[in-house]
Amino acid sequence: MTIHVQTPLIESDAFSAPGQRVWLKLETLQPSGSFKLRGVGHACETHAARGASRLLSSSGGNAGLAVAYAGRRLGLPVLVVVPESTLEWPKTLLRRQGAQV
Repeated sequence: MTIHVQTPLIESDAFSAPGQRVWLKLETLQPSGSFKLRGVGHACETHAARGASRLLSSSGGNAGLAVAYAGRRLGLPVLVVVPESTLEWPKTLLRRQGAQV
């Protein structure tokens, strides 16, 4: 199982110049919203295959959200430890993925 999705490349008119094309990789289309899911998803899959029974993250940002999403997809419980200063919205997003915050 691969946790991340293949995202498209599009040419950027704004950043391209004659003879110099710039391409954008649309990683915001990942289910968790960022490129972090590529590496984090792979790590979670590897640990699950080695017998991990739960996942732990120390990020309330994109990495934590990637772990929460991967854990849900893999059927593993997830605990995400966030700084005291973390706003309520990121914690809500983590809980929506089934993570304990």
